[in-house]
Amino acid sequence: MEKQKPIIELDLYLIRHGQSQGNAGYGRDNLTLKESNDPVLTELGISQAQAAGRHLAEIDFDAFYSSGLLRAARTASEIMKAQNGEKKLNVLPQLTEVGVSSEYSGVGIEEIREFCPSAQLADGVDPMHPLVCCNSHDDEAGLFERAEKVIEYLREKYKNGEKVVAVSHAAFITFIVFLIMGFKNNMPKFDISFYNTGITRIIFYKEGTNPYGDIVFEYINDTTHLK
Repeated sequence: MEKQKPIIELDLYLIRHGQSQGNAGYGRDNLTLKESNDPVLTELGISQAQAAGRHLAEIDFDAFYSSGLLRAARTASEIMKAQNGEKKLNVLPQLTEVGVSSEYSGVGIEEIREFCPSAQLADGVDPMHPLVCCNSHDDEAGLFERAEKVIEYLREKYKNGEKVVAVSHAAFITFIVFLIMGFKNNMPKFDISFYNTGITRIIFYKEGTNPYGDIVFEYINDTTHLK
């Protein structure tokens, strides 16, 4: 009996944003609410995003997503510039970083369009709601729930081998990865340091078609493009 060939449903590239002013340090106190929650990329962060774009340029991605925070959206925008042909950036609030203040409602889609004209709200996003989601660092259950919704959203939308980029943030990517690893109800006793523009590739196969498992991590936190 002929073995069934592995069938890829979703080829997901999770990418952390480039270095932000928050990562580099502002060098002063008394930050505004926007500065502390939504710092922009540094020049180094922009060059990191551009390097990631060149590294991935030969892959014809089917869709790009980012959180509504400026550092993630700008990173996605720079990566998209290296693609062959114009791509749209889908802003998905559920990709927001952990610990954003409930007092910060984020920027509007128009501000993101100032550096990424193709930016649009992802399908299903209510235009009346803020572009950020707020979960405290202590709200593990809520963060795993949000991570699960992100994966469910993408897997429901992409089932035919599409290659998709999702630019998010270190802490929230950690929750996505731990969720997929099966640690939802029991946090592991190890951590993963996701570096600026680190790329994590996860392949989701049609159930039962891949002998090595229905979900495979091709690599985690790849930064070869920065060397």
